[in-house]
Amino acid sequence: MQYEQTLTASISEHEKTFRTAISNDPVLLHFLQAGTMGSGERFAKQAIYREAAFVTFISPYFQDAYVKATISALDLKDTNLMSDVAANPILLDYQHRQQAFDQILVYLEEKKAKLASLHYKIVMHEPMDFMELPDFTNIMTITNLNYLPGEFLDFRTAYAEVALKVIKSIANREIKMSLNMNTNLRELIVDIQMLNEITEFYKVISGANNEQSAMECERAHRWHRHHRRSHSDWDWDF
Repeated sequence: MQYEQTLTASISEHEKTFRTAISNDPVLLHFLQAGTMGSGERFAKQAIYREAAFVTFISPYFQDAYVKATISALDLKDTNLMSDVAANPILLDYQHRQQAFDQILVYLEEKKAKLASLHYKIVMHEPMDFMELPDFTNIMTITNLNYLPGEFLDFRTAYAEVALKVIKSIANREIKMSLNMNTNLRELIVDIQMLNEITEFYKVISGANNEQSAMECERAHRWHRHHRRSHSDWDWDF
């Protein structure tokens, strides 16, 4: 429900007071109408924002703007918008807060399902573009997921579980990609058990990557040494 500034003669004195408070806060007003805000902008600190009656009034409008801003930030990997939304109070009563989180969760579950489908393709050796994978643990994606309220801890943990399966499944053929994805995944706020699993595999893949790098360096060293020897054996007489 988008917020409209228009006043009608039939509204109560309470609603007039609430609407006046919103009109006096240009950041909140713009957020309600556009579902976005400028970098570093904050709502005014008005005592009325803590009143249950005001929160009840604004919740239907704030829900629409909050969901729009959050999904937009996630979709565009806009960490500035997400951080600004997170830094401002969530002016939602319990019912609208749950509804808003459920709407956001639908978007997030679709993203997790896409990642799970890619894992299936990897395991079944189906054709796929491996370059799609890093996007799911891009540091901006991880940062935005971390900005979500504490109620999303279970989702972050479940998302990390699927991501870790992908990371493990590509380790043998894309070790550097696997390591980079794991490195970013370590920054995701998850429960302690999942964090331990991520950390343990990071140790494994990091060690394997170091071994591979050492072998590649040794091969390169032998190649250069062999070619220097070959060049020294050339007959330069013309």
